[in-house]
Amino acid sequence: MRIFAFNSFYTFIVKTLFMKQILKTFIDKSIVISLIFICFSIFLPPFFKSLSLTILILLIILTYSTKSHSLKENVYFDNSLLLLFFYLLHIVGVLYSTDKNEAFFDLQVKLPLLLFPLVFMFIPKNILNKKYVWIAFVSIIIGLLVFIIFRFGIGINFAIQNKLPIFPQISYVNLTGQPSYFALIAAISLIITYKAPLVKLFNLKPFINYILKYTAFLIITIFFLFLNSTSGIFLITMAYVYIITDALFVEKNKSFAIISLLFIIAFYTLVFNLDAFNNRYKYYANVELKAEKNTGSQRKFVDLNAHKIILQSSVFGAGTGDVKSTLNKFYIDNDADFGKYYNAHNQFLQTTIALGLVGLIILILVFLIPMIIMIKQKEYFLFMIFCLIGFSFLFESMLEKSMGTFFFGLIYVLSNSYLKKTL
Repeated sequence: MRIFAFNSFYTFIVKTLFMKQILKTFIDKSIVISLIFICFSIFLPPFFKSLSLTILILLIILTYSTKSHSLKENVYFDNSLLLLFFYLLHIVGVLYSTDKNEAFFDLQVKLPLLLFPLVFMFIPKNILNKKYVWIAFVSIIIGLLVFIIFRFGIGINFAIQNKLPIFPQISYVNLTGQPSYFALIAAISLIITYKAPLVKLFNLKPFINYILKYTAFLIITIFFLFLNSTSGIFLITMAYVYIITDALFVEKNKSFAIISLLFIIAFYTLVFNLDAFNNRYKYYANVELKAEKNTGSQRKFVDLNAHKIILQSSVFGAGTGDVKSTLNKFYIDNDADFGKYYNAHNQFLQTTIALGLVGLIILILVFLIPMIIMIKQKEYFLFMIFCLIGFSFLFESMLEKSMGTFFFGLIYVLSNSYLKKTL
């Protein structure tokens, strides 16, 4: 009788442990899939961004509520908390904002800067290692390539059905409507494509590895042509310069360097010799660079008067919700009424107006601290990614739209996770 009871108890324990292991494996795989979904949702409407984050949060709650992982052993802190602190400054900025509705809307747009650091803090260690960070990075590339092919397909199909010229239907306006944002994503994707260890991740043959990478380079470079982004021409150049330099002097891969050089040469040849690809650059040269401040060149006006706006801001800024009214008043006071609101087209300046020098210093530290660690760990591809983001911040207020905050928040936490984890 005792032996039977012992065997029954032993069987129960084994079955319980077995079921617990199955549950743990299921949750772990679900978290990885949800991370991939988050990466894909960059290119989807805002609803899917919210949905993907919600799913990940629920899975993390499930993993600790079922004790599949130990909360004590897996919670960790890294530089991503700087983003959280940056968001908290915006919450404080609501308190001294006049326009509360605008302030709360801004908090809603910037919510990923709060959620990503908090959520990633609780992702189990065995999931958020370098292997899975690379899978997330590769998912961003795949998402971009699918988006490009899909948008090209829609534009070409529309042109054929309506007997219209094809090029205008896949221009930057019809392609994305947000060329600066997609130029940054595409430039970062070039670097990730170059550095991604596809052979190790997916057990590919070297030949297949190069075919996939060159194909991605080709599609992304063509995408840049149709974006006609004025900042994008610098971003693609920076990306290719890094790739060629690293391939020549670090990886000692001359063939990859030469082929990459051919891609960027072909890009510049088409940009400067075909009107279909350089109309936007001509517009920028003829209007933005030559126009006076009262003829509608808002970007030029901001560039020439940024120092006045900064001096006009206090140590703590105008407040999270009063950036629009502050800029509009500044435009009117300086005889540069543009008829509608334009943001600063510079995230560092936009943050300074909202949060003052305190906000600017924190935003600089958000970049500076991880970049110092990247140099120490010789992770120069991550350093270059942050340089591209910082450069984009000089020409666009990237954190004023949900797509910008979502992408920046995701890249930021993935990069810091990569610095902290090992294979």
